[in-house]
Amino acid sequence: MLYRLVFVSDSAGPAAHSTQSIAEILGASASNNRRDEITGVMLFHQGQVAQIVEGARQDLDRLMSRLSRDARHRRMTVLVDRPVVQRRHHHAMRLCALADCTVETTTGGRPLSDLSGAEIEALLSACDMPQASAA
Repeated sequence: MLYRLVFVSDSAGPAAHSTQSIAEILGASASNNRRDEITGVMLFHQGQVAQIVEGARQDLDRLMSRLSRDARHRRMTVLVDRPVVQRRHHHAMRLCALADCTVETTTGGRPLSDLSGAEIEALLSACDMPQASAA
């Protein structure tokens, strides 16, 4: 059975501000997730991270155990943990690169940790939408 987890955490250390750190996190996440057949998307915004991950229960449990011990995450909160019929995300790990102004508008200026699971899912689903091209 396939599950979807939606969670937020505070970024700690260089992960909160360093492009290099974020690139390293994405690389390691993609490699580990391919191995474990986990897919997902993550968003870094104002010192917080929101993620959706999808996969088998035992693989997601292992992932969450690793993340709970990772010093780059603090105050991790799972907002959604439910079975799903099919994957919504198809990349081992993808960075949601919404512009800060788009995130601010969508969240009404609230921190990611103040959003509901449904709001995080809607926000990160915008990452999968084709971007409109300028005319």
